[in-house]
Amino acid sequence: MPTSHGTTDNNTTTDSPNHAAETKDALSRNVSVQMVAKVGYLVTRFLIPPFVLAHIGLEAYGIWATAFVLVSYLGISTFGISNVYIKYVAEYSAKREYHRANGILATGVLITTSLSLLLFMLVYLLLPQLLIWLKVTPEIQAQAGEVVLIVVAVFLSSIAFSVFKDTLIGRQRITAQQTIWVIGYLIETILIFTLVGLGRGLQGLAEAYLIRMLIETVLALITVVRTERWFSLSPKHITRESLRVILQFGGTVQLLGFMAILLHSIERLLAATLIGVKAAGLVDIAKKLPGMAGTIPSVFATAFIPAASYMHSGLENDPNGRASLSKLYLKGGRYMNLTAAFVCAFLVVLPQPILDVWLGQQYPGAAVMMLLFAISVQVNQLTGPGTSILNGIGRPHEGFYYTIPNILLLLLLVPASWLITGSWQLLPIVVAIILSTLLSAFVFIVRANRLLRISSRDYLQRVFIPGLLPYLVGALVAAPFNLLPDGLERLELAAIVLGAGLIYSCITLASIFFLVFDPGERAWFQSIAARYLNRIASKKIST
Repeated sequence: MPTSHGTTDNNTTTDSPNHAAETKDALSRNVSVQMVAKVGYLVTRFLIPPFVLAHIGLEAYGIWATAFVLVSYLGISTFGISNVYIKYVAEYSAKREYHRANGILATGVLITTSLSLLLFMLVYLLLPQLLIWLKVTPEIQAQAGEVVLIVVAVFLSSIAFSVFKDTLIGRQRITAQQTIWVIGYLIETILIFTLVGLGRGLQGLAEAYLIRMLIETVLALITVVRTERWFSLSPKHITRESLRVILQFGGTVQLLGFMAILLHSIERLLAATLIGVKAAGLVDIAKKLPGMAGTIPSVFATAFIPAASYMHSGLENDPNGRASLSKLYLKGGRYMNLTAAFVCAFLVVLPQPILDVWLGQQYPGAAVMMLLFAISVQVNQLTGPGTSILNGIGRPHEGFYYTIPNILLLLLLVPASWLITGSWQLLPIVVAIILSTLLSAFVFIVRANRLLRISSRDYLQRVFIPGLLPYLVGALVAAPFNLLPDGLERLELAAIVLGAGLIYSCITLASIFFLVFDPGERAWFQSIAARYLNRIASKKIST
């Protein structure tokens, strides 16, 4: 009996899709939708920290930031499985082998649920020692303990039930997944302002996070059940073959995931353990805007894993298959670099005025650290296309060319910062971490270029050099700020920064469109813009 996906009841293929065309259409749709969603997320994350800091203070905020460092390490236990879901749902869907996709999903849920329960019990037992290790003051240890347990429980539950979200991503239904995510973070934002404003403090943040995760999980479940008729998590689908696939592919990604999260959070971890939670809060403030800027170009990397898997499965016997992947990598790197540079360059040229407007008060050292983190985020984005595409074609171990050099450099440069300064200081630690990131990113990019047969000349011309243009424009726009008088009111400074941002955005976008893009790229972006304008116009007419 045929299903809605063009398969028979024995899951054999009945059609022969055009993989290259389908992938291009899905990528265009998914990336544009994710970009809009990420910009909205960026706005909400921009508004939250100043409000929260004003109500709970730097120490409590540092505890909140450190709690998410903790759960990110706990999430490593299931990190690899999430990538397995995305890769193999995409791959088996291309082959119309839905029974094998169900095997991966059901087996993965069994593993993640079991591990999540064990990890929560472990955190519960070790919580008193953990709070002492993080140098939490006795006055707020009880409150901090409650918040840590809530955050850990919610996070581990969201990992266990990420099967629904990851199935949508694997099926390249990223529009639906992003819609759910937008609903979740908007509700969380409203709840944060409401609960923290009513005096709930850290508990209010935790409660908002809990409600957000519940909403996202339920909506993803409903969407998967309605759109994927083949989807099933029945225990009968659990197989040894699926377990073997998860352990082989997921095990490598698991180890890389641990290293990635270690590297992503190392500055907060070192700040909390070597200096204290206030230092961790200061680092989180300095990294917040660059980190949010990095979420925008990451939409390309998110779409590349299922796209590369789908293309690799459909084009593995095509002599032009490798060329298609190389083209995807080159264009992905180009657009990710331009997108990251567009935001990061503005943070680099005006770090102090932006922080003054954003937070309403000055935190010593935050501006310099934000500048450094912005540069680091942009360079790190250049590794995204290679990581995602190599994962998508079954070569996750190539990620070691980034993580191993990074860890070795950290082991060398972080202690060197102590030897140079004579004590543990926050800024030298951050500088050591940034240098490690930049050098290891260079090693990985060279490796990825070689594997995907991209010459250094092509990479520099098509990817790296265009990303310098926003910095040139930003430097010109920022120059008049040196003439501003001291003591400006926050609203006055905000108006000036906003005006500079608008001028910078217009000049940068126009320069990229006319000076960087080739005729084909300009036509592609014009077609996307025309498509959305037509949709908006048709909706207005229908109403």
